[in-house]
Amino acid sequence: MSRKITTVALLALLLVMIAAATAVSAPTDKPVELTADTIEYDAKSGVMNAEGAVKLVRDKAVLTGASAQYNTKSKEAYVFGGVKVVREDTTMTAAEVRSYNDNYLVATGNALLTKGENTLAGPKIEHWVDKQYSLVPNNARATMSDGWMTADRIEAFHSEDRAVANGNVHIVSDKRSLDATSDQAVYYGSKTEQGKVVMSGNARAVQEGNTLTGKTLTIYLDDKAMDAQGRPKLVVKPQ
Repeated sequence: MSRKITTVALLALLLVMIAAATAVSAPTDKPVELTADTIEYDAKSGVMNAEGAVKLVRDKAVLTGASAQYNTKSKEAYVFGGVKVVREDTTMTAAEVRSYNDNYLVATGNALLTKGENTLAGPKIEHWVDKQYSLVPNNARATMSDGWMTADRIEAFHSEDRAVANGNVHIVSDKRSLDATSDQAVYYGSKTEQGKVVMSGNARAVQEGNTLTGKTLTIYLDDKAMDAQGRPKLVVKPQ
């Protein structure tokens, strides 16, 4: 009985939290399956260890890794060794994943979050379940269907369909013949308003050979239109 309760607790924590981090949800009333080469539980310490080819399955979500540990008292979980979570069109991979207090999750080691055609990547991805907020604190990269963006730091506000990039922002879209840089950029998805990217601080965009600079540049995602504010300067390439 103790092992069964611990197994359910581990899966509920890891799959629900990681599913939340990947913008999906794992139903809590679905059956649970945990397999590994060895499974041990220490009732005194509250620590459960699963070693060797760990696989956790609930509904359509599957988590795999080399080893897993969960502390029922501290509510801390640790899965490491080629960790991978897959549910429908969402995949999360990392060298290791840790979670704290059933709310805060950290994926490290080539962390990659893929949702459909979009990805978020970096050495580390942090996620807060209650806030539906993710952070790549350094060397961040995001890709979309028509381009990619890199920055020192990228924050994702999932419920708002909004992302904020800070420091050495670089956006490239081959589809739009666009190459743009700035100190900061804010991406607004289509949930709340017209999709656009607002770039500020030494903003500069080159599109089809034409260069537009200004304090703030707004790039609209549904066409090739751009607006500029703050003494903008446009250099047009002769046709």
